[in-house]
Amino acid sequence: MALNRKIAYIDLSTGKIEAKPIPLEMRKKYLGGRGLDAYLLYNNTRKGCDPMGPGNALIVSGGLLCATLASATSRCHVMAKSPLTNLLGSANMGGFFTPELAWAGFHHLVIKGKAEKPVYLWIHNGEIEIRDAGDLWGKTTTETQWAIREELEDEDIKSMVIGQAGENLVTYANVMTGIKNAGGRTGMGCVMGSKNLKAIAARGTMDISIHDPIEALEYNKRFIEQITSAKVNQTQGALGTPFIWGATNSWGGVRTRNFQYNQCEYADEIEPENLDDIATETMGPYHMTGCFGCQVHCRAQYKIPTGPYAGTYDEGPEYTSQGAFCSETDTPRAETLLTANHFVDQWGVDNLEIGSIISWAMELYELGIITTKETDGLDLRFGNDEAVLEMVKRICFREGWLGNVLADGGIQAADKIGKNSFDYMIQVKGMNNLHSDERSTPALALNIATSSGAGRPLIFTTSPRRS
Repeated sequence: MALNRKIAYIDLSTGKIEAKPIPLEMRKKYLGGRGLDAYLLYNNTRKGCDPMGPGNALIVSGGLLCATLASATSRCHVMAKSPLTNLLGSANMGGFFTPELAWAGFHHLVIKGKAEKPVYLWIHNGEIEIRDAGDLWGKTTTETQWAIREELEDEDIKSMVIGQAGENLVTYANVMTGIKNAGGRTGMGCVMGSKNLKAIAARGTMDISIHDPIEALEYNKRFIEQITSAKVNQTQGALGTPFIWGATNSWGGVRTRNFQYNQCEYADEIEPENLDDIATETMGPYHMTGCFGCQVHCRAQYKIPTGPYAGTYDEGPEYTSQGAFCSETDTPRAETLLTANHFVDQWGVDNLEIGSIISWAMELYELGIITTKETDGLDLRFGNDEAVLEMVKRICFREGWLGNVLADGGIQAADKIGKNSFDYMIQVKGMNNLHSDERSTPALALNIATSSGAGRPLIFTTSPRRS
């Protein structure tokens, strides 16, 4: 394992940068990734601090085996105090960024303070530089990554970036790397935006020392055989995570219309086999790709087949996009799904949270709690595909009264809307949940209820409507 990687402490307010080794005792106690991040956050964040203030530290890390040949160890973990929940913020994504960060000499970054103007970090073979990002501010997530490569004249640079949602301090803005690898939960992109930190770019050629390389390769080979032979991974490698939708919706396991129902009808168009046909038709027969060191290759590549964005390239969609932009809003159409998925990837926002909060607003609209006055004339009824896409844009750019209010998250939005609107919100600890009905899986519901940072799957609150 790579024990010689370091922690970099970066103060954006002063420009001070310090690199320290990770003590072996710290490794033994906290390992790496989320465990060590929690320790670093606790010791580098001010008690009671504003999540969007300079006192909130942002921690970025790779796991203990990151950048080695161990399978599926490319995950990037991001942690800070959450601007959405005011609790522990934690987001995780795949891709190629953290292996590059490790090859550049660092396993963990502790980022404090706030830059006076937009900046990005450039990390290369043990060196860290704070660079001007004025020309990057306002760009989408992919535009930002390509622009950094062009500026630094290296096509192999990997970056972790925010889009316009993070710049506009949407409390559930995410962090992105590549086309669609998203650290989506708890608003870590908002924390980056609050620090005027547009991106972290890494490129490294430093060695990773492994104590017993032959034994490590033999051990990993057994894992690869397990991974590739498992039926669930073979299915996921062919259809991606949408294969979960095909199972859960068939037996009534997805929340629909803000959980008025638990099955989305007339949804054949977004079944995984049909999405697979769309991806094959637009990209050719070899359309699945994956992350560094992973044999599953679960991510589909596609071009939007119809509509104003026809021909636009993206990757995914994931199971969460099917729920966010199809079942929850009752708009189970492929064009809506693929277009909305593209929007959240480009503008950098949590697909699960934004879909859930739009479906909540749709129910409030149908109940008369909000009207066309609050929506600026938008017909926000369930089933309106155009309204779903429009609200994604309004929230990311804080356009209109409702877009600006919903960008602050459900709890703050309910306070501003009033009229018992909170009673219709499906949330735990201030964060919306996966579009699943956990009544059939009580162990999962218990997991959500006791989670440190708020639930990822679903547990529901009571309301007069459902009592």
